Amino acid sequence: MTNRFTAAMAFAALVISVLSLFVALSATTDEVTPQTSDLSAPTTAPVSDETATAATTATTGSPPVVAETTIPAPATTAPPPTISVPPTSAPLPGTPAEFGPAAGTPLGVVGVSHDDFLNVRDVPNGSVVATLSLRIAPGDPANSELQVGDPAAEDSIATLSLDGITATGRTRDLTTSTWHEIQVGPVIGWASSKYLAPLTPSVRLDMTAQVQSAVGSTPTAPTLTELASVVAAAFASDEPASRIRVTAAPRAIDGLAEITVDVVGLADDSVRGYRLLISADPAGDWRADNVDTAGGPFTLRNVMATPLCYSHRGTGDNGLCN
Repeated sequence: MTNRFTAAMAFAALVISVLSLFVALSATTDEVTPQTSDLSAPTTAPVSDETATAATTATTGSPPVVAETTIPAPATTAPPPTISVPPTSAPLPGTPAEFGPAAGTPLGVVGVSHDDFLNVRDVPNGSVVATLSLRIAPGDPANSELQVGDPAAEDSIATLSLDGITATGRTRDLTTSTWHEIQVGPVIGWASSKYLAPLTPSVRLDMTAQVQSAVGSTPTAPTLTELASVVAAAFASDEPASRIRVTAAPRAIDGLAEITVDVVGLADDSVRGYRLLISADPAGDWRADNVDTAGGPFTLRNVMATPLCYSHRGTGDNGLCN
């Protein structure tokens, strides 16, 4: 009897010990289990700070843990490539100019002879992409034309008014020249500022009295070209030296002889020059096919002047230089 009681007590004690140990082990496991949800590494390496932040926030609903600083990205994931985009064109020659026409400013070709043309180039002093030629109508410069030509095919690309060139707003200085970027019809290119100026073809100022005063009398010359030289000299300056070009050849109109001359480069900070429409009376019989010499001498009838302005000054609402 005593042996049975002792054995039962020993068995009960063993059961109690086993239960106590089980309870202790269960409590220890609950305390050390990490909250892995806050430290979960992204399934793929983030490609940028923005996408990494967005992905973690969407998963946890709480401020993200920056796991990429402690958990390296998989070895198979490469960083995004660096893309180098080549420039669309070569850098322009020269440097940006301090002065030049604003974008949208109308310009005209000035100081180019009637039998010559102005080149438009792809870049300042580059390859020719178009040519510009004056076609001044007899007696009516306002209805004259500027022809845009194709230098390769020698065909006309477009016909513009005398002030039909549009400045883009870009001007570049080279060592010895300045260039304006312009649009002429469908062509955008660069032309020397030496041959471009704002002008209003419809504006014609009667300068006959000023010429007569400068010369001391009504001038007369053996040929129409010589008479034009006398008239141009009344406007030209020595410093800066003016450039004088015949922009419309001598012709006959309504019994008169007519010639057009550009005087470009004056000692003035507003008016750059004048386009002079010169009319003269022939002394005798003359032929229309030899206007310059036949019927001379020629006596001045009148001088109508269109102001040529500096490109950065432009023209006002009255057509005069600002």
